[in-house]
Amino acid sequence: AVARAPRSSDALCLRSRAVATTSRRNVVVAASAESRDESKRRYVNFTGFPFPLVPFLSRRTVVNEVVEGKVWTLEQEQGIGFDLGVSTNVRCTIVKMRDGRLWVHDPIAPTGECLEAIEAIGGDVAYVVLATTQYEHKIFAGPFARKFPDAEVWIAPGQFSFPLQLPPQFFGIFPTGTIADGDMPWETEIDTKLLRLPSLFWGNYTYCEAGFYHKDSRSVLVTDAAVYVDDAPPEVIPRSSLVDLGAPDGFTISLLRALDFRGGRTLPGADVTREDPDGCAKVGWKRMALFSLFIAPDAKNILKPDASFQGLAGKFVVSPIVYVIVFQHYRKEVLTWVNSIGRDWGGADRVIGAHFPVCERDAMKRPGFGGMFGVATTNPFDRVRGGGGEGSRGGGSPVKRFTRAFAWAATAADAPAEYVDVDDLASLELVA
Repeated sequence: AVARAPRSSDALCLRSRAVATTSRRNVVVAASAESRDESKRRYVNFTGFPFPLVPFLSRRTVVNEVVEGKVWTLEQEQGIGFDLGVSTNVRCTIVKMRDGRLWVHDPIAPTGECLEAIEAIGGDVAYVVLATTQYEHKIFAGPFARKFPDAEVWIAPGQFSFPLQLPPQFFGIFPTGTIADGDMPWETEIDTKLLRLPSLFWGNYTYCEAGFYHKDSRSVLVTDAAVYVDDAPPEVIPRSSLVDLGAPDGFTISLLRALDFRGGRTLPGADVTREDPDGCAKVGWKRMALFSLFIAPDAKNILKPDASFQGLAGKFVVSPIVYVIVFQHYRKEVLTWVNSIGRDWGGADRVIGAHFPVCERDAMKRPGFGGMFGVATTNPFDRVRGGGGEGSRGGGSPVKRFTRAFAWAATAADAPAEYVDVDDLASLELVA
């Protein structure tokens, strides 16, 4: 007999027969389907410096159609190892061009599930675009591009590796060319703006990121320059991880107290217990967001995250690690890039970053968010929560809110106003 992949009609028949049989049969069928799904999520990765990137063996892909027939996002979970709660979503954005071909921004792990999603979108992959020099995005560019050998591969200039400087080809990336401000093969449909900063650490680190504007969908795409922090976690983050991180007896909080991290052994914690899993998940998301941005925030804000989290929530935030290590030293260059985005792309309907939510002008539900704590049914860009006018959580177009996150760049020494407790920066300043 010749084996073949099950058709959707086969699955329907199986489900129909299962209804008429025992509950044991239902369990078997469900487990079989789950097993098939899990096999499509397998992706082995144990690399990363100085911390390995997780998940190590399996990556779930969540797909959202952001603009009907034009723009899709594919998201996976990504964090650093050791199960410390430093995790968030990493996003690949796919644009369908006017001729039906696909333009792929910041590719993610090419699991079977991810590739099936791209096939369902339809169209040949024409361009694979690595818009940054940062490792957590670069790691997938080579494996992804190999799945689409006819696609052109374009990478941000200034690629580096540490501790040894190695060419992109060493990592399986064979670029067609490097991204520039103009004369790109997609320029009739997608504008490009490049932020390339001088090298740091004796030439061993270069920050470069390209911003893009897709004209037909009125969408701005960025990678790491700033993220929009939402009250609700990304759909791709496992609820069990959030509950454990929020619980007083979870691994991370137990370890913090055992090591007396910054005097945290005797500090008060959040007022939740495992008997309230929803409450634990909400606290867990606040802690996870702080960990993702500050890496090692102050102990008092890990244990009781409300104050630090509220400084970030509902706003675009420049990643603290990017600010401390890079941006604060090149304020003029960063401000010039941001101002050009605001001037030329200010009418955009959304800003799509590589992490945290997609920020829509008029969306009643942000794709990929809100499901765990209930659907987000209000528009964060048309309201002000908690008072405070233009500079608070609401108000302004997505691009205006994005550029507002860089107000500090117009000053000589100010830090981002969203960092409400400077103690959260202490660990990052050790490497600055």
